[in-house]
Amino acid sequence: MRKLHILTLILAALLTGACVYDFTTDLAGDEGILVVEGDILIGDLTTIRLSRSIKLSGSDQVDRVPGACYVEASDGTRYGNGSSVIDTRNADPLLEYRLLIETGGRRYVSEWAPVLPATPIDSLSYSISADRTTMTVEVSTHGSAENRYYRWIAEETWEYHAPFQASHYFVQSGRMLNGERAARDTVAQYENGENAYFCWSSALVKDVMVASTDQLSENRLVRQPLYRMNCYEERISYYYSVLLKQECISETAYRYWTMLDRNSTDVGGLFSPEPYEMRGNVFNEDDPSEMVLGYISVSSPASTRYFIQSSKMMFPKTHRSDYDFEPVYVQKKEWRNYYRSGYDVYMIHTDEAAGSGIESADDYEFDWLPARCVKCWLSGSGSKAKPDWWPNNHK
Repeated sequence: MRKLHILTLILAALLTGACVYDFTTDLAGDEGILVVEGDILIGDLTTIRLSRSIKLSGSDQVDRVPGACYVEASDGTRYGNGSSVIDTRNADPLLEYRLLIETGGRRYVSEWAPVLPATPIDSLSYSISADRTTMTVEVSTHGSAENRYYRWIAEETWEYHAPFQASHYFVQSGRMLNGERAARDTVAQYENGENAYFCWSSALVKDVMVASTDQLSENRLVRQPLYRMNCYEERISYYYSVLLKQECISETAYRYWTMLDRNSTDVGGLFSPEPYEMRGNVFNEDDPSEMVLGYISVSSPASTRYFIQSSKMMFPKTHRSDYDFEPVYVQKKEWRNYYRSGYDVYMIHTDEAAGSGIESADDYEFDWLPARCVKCWLSGSGSKAKPDWWPNNHK
């Protein structure tokens, strides 16, 4: 590791007046460093993510790795079947716990730790920057004198829309339509609320979200900033929700996350912490000297869900007219060619919209757009899988 540090300093000096060449290192061998993400959440589901990562020249190379994950209790009880999601909802909060990982023929364990009870979340809120370009999600909370270190895990879910709402869609011959295979290329109409317009997506917030009240006279946080997003992001284009989980963590865990955040923010600085300074509490049982990144806390979290509707934020939004696409009038003989080139039906051609005596969609001509303009799962990061708890009746 010290060799890597020296090489990095030499390389930085050379780059001030030289061309840039590829630079590789044998840091942690060819497979990289094992990264363990997640905490043991008593009274909730525990989710663990495993990857191997090497940070070089300010970029992260991350590969998810397979592995069996379990939670062990101090009374010998083991939770989980090896998957990354472990049911610890009924685990005893009076015991100690550790994480067990089996991957690549090796066993990794976290240190035994007691369950730290959560303090309540008083409220969630958001603020908008003075120039109305940024939104910040904030939390207010208070706790006892004993637990003054906090960490938050946030899972986002958002509804977004395709740029254009199509009334029809193309069906290639041989594909299923109304429970039967289409005998020929045809155009079908969306019915019974079906559409390609509304989509939903979810993700974990990647920001390191920790805070301490150790230097405060009162163990209370008021509108503590958690994370920010740009007003033009897809996440807040229509309806946004965050499920926030609040943990109390140890002082050691707080120092780890603070250093990790500083290291990721100050990438490349001569005084940035080196990876070996950021060792967490996960170890290879047979080789404790192996570098592993990750800190597993054990807590009983508090949680709350918060909804934000973009119309209440008064952000400037991208409107349909802002997209540089004009519908293309496509004759029936060209349907398949346009479909294969990435287009799909938008709506009945304007000149025929008021037509009379036409009984079948096959008798119309249609305007088409690039499929990503009319199918939300192509225009964004999500799918048609709407959460059961979503507050509106969109389909």
